[in-house]
Amino acid sequence: MKSSYLYFLILIFVAGTIMSCQKEIDGLSDGTINPADQKPKVGTIWTYRFYTFYSYGPLATSRMLHFKATSEETIGGEKWLKIVDMDKDTTAYLLNMKTDGLHQYTNNGSYLLCKTPAAVNDVYTTFNDGSAETFTVKGVNDTLATGIGDIPMNYYEGVKSGYLIDLIWYNKNAWIVWETRYFRAVGPPGRYYLYSKMYLDDIVY
Repeated sequence: MKSSYLYFLILIFVAGTIMSCQKEIDGLSDGTINPADQKPKVGTIWTYRFYTFYSYGPLATSRMLHFKATSEETIGGEKWLKIVDMDKDTTAYLLNMKTDGLHQYTNNGSYLLCKTPAAVNDVYTTFNDGSAETFTVKGVNDTLATGIGDIPMNYYEGVKSGYLIDLIWYNKNAWIVWETRYFRAVGPPGRYYLYSKMYLDDIVY
């Protein structure tokens, strides 16, 4: 009886160890494993919860987004990680981590998206989503709860023509963690409304 009990305990221990190791190999998160020692690379998959809203306020749609780093593209002598929306099979971003932060390739050039290192109230002007945009760093290394555990994030607010357009939360190992966007409503000029929210639920390296 004792030998059977001992065998059972050993079996549970071995199974738990294998599952734990497999999660670390796959880069999966159970809410306690943070991506502290990993970086996005070819093959990385981000899973987001994505919500859109009507211009008059209520929730319009909700779904899961799956982004995948499918390749490294050489543009202008630099390597850019191509991030594809797996559901639409379209390119979402071309991203490159540089010494001053996370850049995106857009408008035929490299533009800073998330400045890092950064300090609160740092301001920089860049090009994003079709036009010039001024970002202000609003928070640095604030630890917040996410689908991949509690992780430090920088918080950026983007303004165009005096209107708040983008809210981005960034982590150096997961990149874009949360994102909120405002769109111009059809109707009265200058009126913007909350259009979408995106929350990182999981990342597989």
